[in-house]
Amino acid sequence: MDYDPEFSKKSNTELNICLTKYTEEHEFYSRALSELSRREKSAEDKISASLSKAIFWSRLAALLALPGALFVAWQIFQSIH
Repeated sequence: MDYDPEFSKKSNTELNICLTKYTEEHEFYSRALSELSRREKSAEDKISASLSKAIFWSRLAALLALPGALFVAWQIFQSIH
């Protein structure tokens, strides 16, 4: 098997083309993955904020309803005794 410089040059060129394509695809998918990760983090932050607000408002509603519930319970207790 003799060394063929033209074949070697052609093979190196094809290898460089493949490597360039692989590098470009790797960079593209890496950027896409970073963007998805950023969006996921943003969505998690929004959900967390919404959940915190819901918990706050439900606790506030419970606290505001407590005096009325105690008043009704006291009235029932008074009517029984």
